[in-house]
Amino acid sequence: MSLIPQKAFHLGAESLFEFPIRFNKSNHSGSKRISYILHSKGGCMPGQPNVFMKNARSKASGGSNVIENRITREFKLENYHILYGIKYIHTNLTSFSYDQYHPNDDESFRVSINAAYRQIYGNLHPLESERPIDIERRLRNGDITIREFIRRLSKSDFYRKNYFERINQKRVVELSIKHILGRPILKQSELIKNIELINSEGFESYIDFLIDSYEYIEIFGEHTVPFMRAWDSSCGLRTSSFMNSIKLTASFATSDNASHLRSI
Repeated sequence: MSLIPQKAFHLGAESLFEFPIRFNKSNHSGSKRISYILHSKGGCMPGQPNVFMKNARSKASGGSNVIENRITREFKLENYHILYGIKYIHTNLTSFSYDQYHPNDDESFRVSINAAYRQIYGNLHPLESERPIDIERRLRNGDITIREFIRRLSKSDFYRKNYFERINQKRVVELSIKHILGRPILKQSELIKNIELINSEGFESYIDFLIDSYEYIEIFGEHTVPFMRAWDSSCGLRTSSFMNSIKLTASFATSDNASHLRSI
């Protein structure tokens, strides 16, 4: 048994994609002289991430919490060393960080946004008029990263309508953790904490809480599209996560929207 590769024990259809999908156009950004804000042909212009994304030097809005907000979280992330990627017990102590190549060509962009829509929208396909084309353009231009693209998809009217307003709070937490963190709920206390956060801070703050979490940054970073990752015994997951993941994913032909309609 020890000679059988670990991947041979994986579930047969974990994902539609063979590898995690990555895209990064922001490494070509930085020009302060021109942007598509002022230019109609700006789809090919160098992007400006500092204009379109919050960072540790952004100005906080008047309604932001003083201690915990997006700007303070970005400051912590910039000043703490995080070892990126999924960890396993047998490799955790020997893992190290390195600069990984992230493609930026048009084909990688197309694959990335398709994977993001499928993961975040739970295989529920929006109409062409419901797609947030503006943030697709900003991702392609290098103004935002995949993480910010995921944040804005998760806060979109389409996501709010189908995965927040029409279902109970337990299902909201269950699906948002699946879509954004790529795993099921680990324990009852996590469910309670997340429901309390939704009630006290609201839907958008809850989305920020998940995407700004160390778990998200550690596993997916800035440039990787989230994916279901609870198919094996990686660090931080439980034995029950495998069976719970099977219940959550059901099959590739159904959408999470259809699943929750049947369960109500």
